[in-house]
Amino acid sequence: MKHLFKTAIVATVIAASFVTLSSFLADKKSETAVTDAYSITLCSRITAGTNTEWTWQITNPNPGNGQNGTLQDISHWSVPLNADAEAALVSAQYSFDGVTWHAVNTSVDRDPSIRACTTVDVLKFDMGTSGSAPTYYRATFSQDFVVNPFAKSWVKTGGGLQGCNLYYFSGMGSRLD
Repeated sequence: MKHLFKTAIVATVIAASFVTLSSFLADKKSETAVTDAYSITLCSRITAGTNTEWTWQITNPNPGNGQNGTLQDISHWSVPLNADAEAALVSAQYSFDGVTWHAVNTSVDRDPSIRACTTVDVLKFDMGTSGSAPTYYRATFSQDFVVNPFAKSWVKTGGGLQGCNLYYFSGMGSRLD
């Protein structure tokens, strides 16, 4: 009976916390301007011969100069890889139409533009977005990996967007055996 009572108390406290937090967040949203975020979408993860190709799309839903809720174009996208993914990396490319692909450097190194945010090495897709048009990014690996819906990445703009610009996306998790 004590166990049931304790469980009921914990459930009540958690529910009250959610209600209070939701109320607080709703109030905060009405006080501040909401800025849309860049959209990073996993388009496909396909087998290509003995390799696996991962393709993402990044779009800017509200292009502009970074003022009044707009977002500047991205200059590049930096993706850290786990040790297995780094060892299995075969190629990396970008595309503006999803058809014509352009190779990028596959060395995994520090990105000086995010050195204040992290000390991890990243695969740097050194091409960004232009207005609301999508940019596609593809990485090919000699092994397959599970999808990690909370993989970290960083976007860098050409100018005024300050800070670390950390974005979570559906990226490579642990090796799929």
